[in-house]
Amino acid sequence: MSPRQHFDRLLSQLRTDILSMADMVDQEMSMAMAALKAKDVDLAQQVFALDERVNAMRYQVERTALLLISTQQPMARDARAILAALFINVILERMGDKAKSIAKAVPHILLRPNLTIPNELQEMADQGQQMLRDAIRAYADDDDATAIEVANRDDEVDQLYGKTFFSVLSRIAKTKKPDKVEAIYELLRTARDLERFADYATDIAERVDFMVTGHLAEVNVDDWEMVRQEMDADRRRKPDAT
Repeated sequence: MSPRQHFDRLLSQLRTDILSMADMVDQEMSMAMAALKAKDVDLAQQVFALDERVNAMRYQVERTALLLISTQQPMARDARAILAALFINVILERMGDKAKSIAKAVPHILLRPNLTIPNELQEMADQGQQMLRDAIRAYADDDDATAIEVANRDDEVDQLYGKTFFSVLSRIAKTKKPDKVEAIYELLRTARDLERFADYATDIAERVDFMVTGHLAEVNVDDWEMVRQEMDADRRRKPDAT
């Protein structure tokens, strides 16, 4: 096997591991929300076990990426692919932590077994998970357009978060029972975790944009046209070497 073939095989493995890790994080969030909705402590414990697998995968990705950097001295697009994988790897691990944090809320919510779980929480989870799936699909396909579209959807989750935030605060204001206040507060913390989960999906989309185009910037619906113009100007001045 030639050095380039060996490099390509490791680079392919790096991408495969990122895809596997993203799938585990997606499962982790689904399990966490199911545990929250059912107030199921046993299911919440399964989230913790899956999170350990996500953490282990993170170190596997880092080892592969560092091996590629130290032995192959990659340039241009190859280097961007490795750097993007390293960033996405860390982001996915943090997304898993958010799912685990939601699972940790379940025992506290059990203090008030009749507590209603706001529908907006599941909506936020659904949208955040779909953003993750689409961002990872963009990563797998080198699809910059999909990555940008994912980043632009973050505002929808932010709006749901704002709605949930004020709804939960209203509940807290209406109760004087300490155990109930604690349980309701966990709903507020869960909403924050879900909002951050979607933010992280946006971060992945931005790293995909960097991997494909070489341009690293915060991307959203307001500044994308300016970014696109700058990218086009850069390409006219100096085509990317691959």
